[in-house]
This record gives sequence, C-alpha cells and structure tokens, in this order.
Amino acid sequence: MVRVFNHWFSGRKAAFFVAEETVLVLALLAGMSLGPVVHPLVTKDHGLGAAVLRATIAALAFAGALYFGDLYDLRSAALDRNDGRRLLRALGVAVVTLAIAYLVLPLLLPMGWIPRRSLVFAAAGGALAVILVRAAMPAMVGGPTRVLILGTGARARTLAADVESEADAPYDIVGFNEATTSPAKNAMANAMAVGSAAPVPFVGTVDQMAKRLRAEVVVVALEDRRASLPVDALLACRTRGIQVMSDVAFAEATLKRIPLELLRPSALIFDEGFRASPVTRAVKRALDVAVSVGLLAFASPLMLFAAVAIALSDGFPILYSQERTGREGEPYRVWKFRSMRRDAEHAGAVWATERDPRVLPVGRFLRMSRIDELPQLWNVLRGEMSLVGPRPERPVFIEELRKRYPLFALRELVKPGLTGWAQLKYGYGSTMEQQAKKLEYDLYYIKNTSLFLDLVCLFHTAKIVLTGKGAK
Repeated sequence: MVRVFNHWFSGRKAAFFVAEETVLVLALLAGMSLGPVVHPLVTKDHGLGAAVLRATIAALAFAGALYFGDLYDLRSAALDRNDGRRLLRALGVAVVTLAIAYLVLPLLLPMGWIPRRSLVFAAAGGALAVILVRAAMPAMVGGPTRVLILGTGARARTLAADVESEADAPYDIVGFNEATTSPAKNAMANAMAVGSAAPVPFVGTVDQMAKRLRAEVVVVALEDRRASLPVDALLACRTRGIQVMSDVAFAEATLKRIPLELLRPSALIFDEGFRASPVTRAVKRALDVAVSVGLLAFASPLMLFAAVAIALSDGFPILYSQERTGREGEPYRVWKFRSMRRDAEHAGAVWATERDPRVLPVGRFLRMSRIDELPQLWNVLRGEMSLVGPRPERPVFIEELRKRYPLFALRELVKPGLTGWAQLKYGYGSTMEQQAKKLEYDLYYIKNTSLFLDLVCLFHTAKIVLTGKGAK
C-alpha cells in the first residue's frame, strides 16, 4: 500500500498499471512501424519523440476504456479473466476511439497522428498487448497480500470481513493472534479467520507467528491496546520488513473509508490530516471557477433542453431550490432542475429512494445523466459549494444525524460539493444507517483532502455520468 498525495493506492495495482502502460506503448510503437509495406517508425519529418508521443496518446485510449470498464480494479479484473466479455468490450471501445482520434487529431496536432496504413496494425498491437498482460496478471501482481491481525474481538472480525469483501485489491487474512503465547487461545483466534484454512495452534510471539505465516502486514486490532500491546514483538516485525498498521489506518488504506466502529478520538487528535494549506484552497477555488464557467458554456444547450422538457412534462416551475447547510454550518439555497412532481413533499421532507415514484419520467433521465445537477454550478461560482466535497444535507436531517453520529459535524470543515467521494463510492443514502456509511467515506475525503483526490473524484464522476450508474 502506497500513499500518493494523501490518497491510498495498492502498490501492486500501481505496479500493474505502469507495467501494462509500458507494454502498450511498446506494442503500439511496433504496430505503427508496420503497414502493407514496412513503414519506417522514424523519418526525417517525424522523430522518435513524435512516435513515442503518438503511441502514448493511443495508449491512453486503451487505458481509458479499461478504466471505464472497472478493469483496473484487481478483484474485478481477476474475475473477468474467467469470462473476458468486459475486456473485449473495453478493447472494442479503445479501437473505435483510436479510429476517431485518427480522424480528428491531425486537425489539432501539426506533427500528424498515426500513418494511415499503420492504424490497423497499431490497434491490433495494442489489443494484443492488453490481452497478453491480462493473461499474465497473476504472475505480475502475485498472490494476495498476507495479513495477520493482532486481536480476536469484534473489531478484528469486522475489519477482516470488510477487507475480504470490499477491498479493490486481494488480501488474505492468514490468522488472528491473541497477543499471547497460549496455543489454545491462538488456535481459537485462528478459528475465526475469514477465508483461511483449518486453524493451527501457534506458540510464540506475534513476530514469530508472522514469520511462520509469511505475513506481509500485521494489523493491530486489539479491543484494549493499553493492557496487552506487545511493543517488542511489533518492533521486531518492523525491523524484519513487515508492515505494522493500526486497524483504522489499515481500513482507511484498503477500504478508502474510515469505519465509525473502529474510530477512536485519538485517531483524530494525533493523526495527520483534516487540514488543507492556503495554497491548496486557493488553487481549488480557481479550479472551481474555471471548470464551472466552462461547463456552463458547454452545457447551456443541455440546460435549455432540460427546461423545455420539464415544462412540457409537468409545467412550471422549471427549477426548485432547497435550503442546505454549507461550510461552518452556514445555510444557503441550492438550485436544481425539478425532477419530481410539484407535490413531491406535500407530506414533509423525505430522502430519495431507489425507483422513487415521485420522480417524473423526464426527471429520471435528468437524474441518470446528472443534468438536473447543472444549476448548482451557480452555487459553485458564488463560493457556496465546490466541485468536489461532501454532498450538502438539508437542515431538517442534520440535527438528527448529529445526535446519532457526532462526527457528522466534521463535514462542515469543507465546502459541500457537486460531487464527492462518498457519493461516488457509496451513492445515495435514504436511511440513517446508510447516512452513517456515507459519513465514513466523507471522513476519508476530509482527512485526506487534496487537489489530487479532487481530480480522482472528477475522473470517477465522468465515468459515472457516462455509464449512468447510481442515479435515483
């Protein structure tokens, strides 16, 4: 696990991505050099640098198609190896994109694009490279990361179950340890191991157990660290190259959220995060303004279409507004295209649900395409919202949420967003329990806020909008 600009990535996932892109560029370069008659890759007009740039741009078409197909999720990619349909669809999209780029980019790049007679060979080379790399994925990525959990209580069991079911990279919980040398207790601990083989009694300290099980990570998930933390054994693990992490940090790195049931106040007091420098805030604001102006100009025809469609479908008003709570608890009014019937809340405020019957037929399309959210760009320009941040909640819900989950107040450290980490990773929340789960993703974003994480959210939002996932 590696941390890039405060955002956690799987080291194996990053290495696989770099390896695949390298093979792709080389395969595209080889394909470009071929034609009905061998075409020279480097000529007096197009040097090696230009050829590499063309191959790199072409590789981005394949990378984008694989990303939109969720094939950079190692768990999904491994499952797809037995089927291959998603991979074939992604390769088809990449080849079509490459053909369109061949027609358009010569108008934009004075150096030219791919030589005409090399297009088919370049596309074939790229597709073949992806198939070969994906076939070799087990050898390139290796087996699951082996994890030993120090602890046997509810914290340890819940964390193990969540990691094995949710993490986007493979992890293998190889054992639990009671922080004791008792064979009986350690055998009982390992009987709880999720997905592990038959329990084997272990005698010795945590570092000895980690060595025998070939654990790469030791996670401290004790119910009470003060009474039984084996400091010397954990230090021995560190000196042997075994990574030692707290349960909260491990959950944050693998689940990309901060589970409320694991969170202790000390994790918020002493851990880094929950702050952004003035420079980061200034650049973020400049990005908000620039992107909002560009989107308003680009999307104006769509907004006109939405206004006419709503008027013809259900009359006026076209827009509706609600009071929401912004940064530091400041109230403001948010604007959206109306997607529900005019009497949608005659009985009071309620959360939207899956296939909500109050949604108009045209409103369902507006929600699926996210066109209904476009008027909120005005809130972004006014500085009441940001492009990326926790989704704003209505004051009528916030009081109850704060009573149940005091950490909900931390969402007010940053501006609410048009899109957000919780919205992308979890979607809508229509119950208090679902709002609590969304809060875990919001805490991850607020703690690790950075321009890089904002860009990750914006790219992921583009994928969600184009695929229409998660709308209600």
